Amino acid sequence: MSTPGEDSFPPPKVLRPCLLPRARLEIDRLSQQPILLYPEGVMMLNETAAAILQLCNGEYTLADILRELANRYEASPEQLQADVYEYLCSLRDQNLVAWLE
Repeated sequence: MSTPGEDSFPPPKVLRPCLLPRARLEIDRLSQQPILLYPEGVMMLNETAAAILQLCNGEYTLADILRELANRYEASPEQLQADVYEYLCSLRDQNLVAWLE
């Protein structure tokens, strides 16, 4: 779902990112590392990417996610905002994440 002005920066913090049903967050059986499975392939995830996607359930706003990550990684939400938003937009462009209002 696209939202008017969603690519503006700073992003509207009321948007709620949601992992689309075509994508699944899993743990790789061999490496025990987090991965994102989707019909076209698999994406290996680092710890931070997995933490972001675990919160992309359509219930948490972008502001909620930034606060949670800031607590986990001892950073301010403002420090994380650009990178998290860019990552979520790249996943949206791959049709793996949607923005809900």
